[in-house]
Amino acid sequence: MKPAITSRRPLAVVVLALLLAAPGPAHGQLITKKLERYLYLITIDSKALRGNLIGDPSRREMAVLLPPVYYKEPRKRFPVVYLLHGLGQRKEGHVQTARMFEMFFDTMKAGKLAPMILVAVDGSTAFGGSYYSNSPTIGNFEEYVAVEIVGKVDSLFRTDNSRGGRAIGGFSMGGFGAIKLGMKYGQMFSQVGSLSGSPLAIRYRKQIYKTALLNHKTPASLEELRQNVTFEKNWSLSAAYAKAAAFSPNPSKPPFYLDLPFQRQDTDEDDPVWQRWWDDDPLAAVAASQKILRNMEMIYLDQGDDETTLGTEEFDRELTRYGIGHTHNIFRGDHVDRFPERYLRMLRMFAVKWGY
Repeated sequence: MKPAITSRRPLAVVVLALLLAAPGPAHGQLITKKLERYLYLITIDSKALRGNLIGDPSRREMAVLLPPVYYKEPRKRFPVVYLLHGLGQRKEGHVQTARMFEMFFDTMKAGKLAPMILVAVDGSTAFGGSYYSNSPTIGNFEEYVAVEIVGKVDSLFRTDNSRGGRAIGGFSMGGFGAIKLGMKYGQMFSQVGSLSGSPLAIRYRKQIYKTALLNHKTPASLEELRQNVTFEKNWSLSAAYAKAAAFSPNPSKPPFYLDLPFQRQDTDEDDPVWQRWWDDDPLAAVAASQKILRNMEMIYLDQGDDETTLGTEEFDRELTRYGIGHTHNIFRGDHVDRFPERYLRMLRMFAVKWGY
C-alpha cells in the first residue's frame, strides 16, 4: 500500500507557504541555507488517521533529512531511521526532533556519523501525543507510521527499502512507540531504539496517575481541556488524558471519547480501564514477542541514572530473562538530559549493524 504523493518540495521552496500557514516559529529554526537541498517537508494525507473522533487533522507533515553524499552517489540506496518524538506536543510534533537535523547533517559531513536518511514523524494529538497507537479517538497511528509513512519515504527517495535497511527509535513516548512498533511490525524494522522510553513498564506509573486523577473534575469540552489541563500546569494529568485516548478509547463517550482509570473508589488492581492500559505494555508483551525480538539486529535501550519510574530497568531484565540480545546504556542525568548526544549514540549503534 503506497499513499498518494501530495508534496515533495525542497525546504527553501516552501518557506513562504509555511509562513502563510502560520505554523509558528519552530519551522523558521529548520530553515537554513546549508540544508535547503537536503531537508524536505513532506505532506501526507493519511487514510489511517482520517475520521478520528476528536477531529484531529489527517493531513500531516514529516521532516526528511538526506545525507550529505546523497546527490554525489546517485546510484546508492541509504538506510532509513524513523524518529518518534516525546509527549507534550499538541501539533507539529516532528519539529521537536527536526531541530537536531542540522547537527546530525554536520556530523555526517564530518565523517563521524554514517550516511543515512532520517525521518522525523509527527505523532501529536489534541491530547499531546498518540503513543503511536491505534485508537478510534485519535486515529490509527500504528498504520500511519509503519505502513503509510514508510511507503511514502520509500516512494520518494533512494532508500534501502528492505527490512534490514530500516530502524525506528524515539525519546520517551517515542521510545515506547519504537519498541511497540518494532514488536508489532517486525517485518518492517530490523533495529529499534528507546531513549528513556515511557513507559516500558506501566505499573510503575500507576500511583502517579491515581494521584493526578484524584478529585479531578472532568472539563466540559476539548477547548476547556486545552486551556486548563496543560503540560505546564500538570504533566501527569495531561499524560493521563493522552494515554486514555490511546489505550482506553470510548467511541460512545463524547466529547473526549475515552475512559479514565481510577474513577471509582472501590477499584484498584481490578480497575477495568487500568487493565486496558496493560494491553499495550511493552514489558507484558515481551513473552509473546520473543521470536520477533530475537530477530532484531539491534535493540538499544538508554536511560538516565536519575530515572526510576519508567520501567527501562525491568524491561532490560525481562529481555535478559528470555535470552534476547540487546544493549542497555545508562548515562549520568535525568529524563531530558544530554539529548543530542544520546540521539547520536543511538544512530551510531544502528550504523554498526549497517556495516559502517
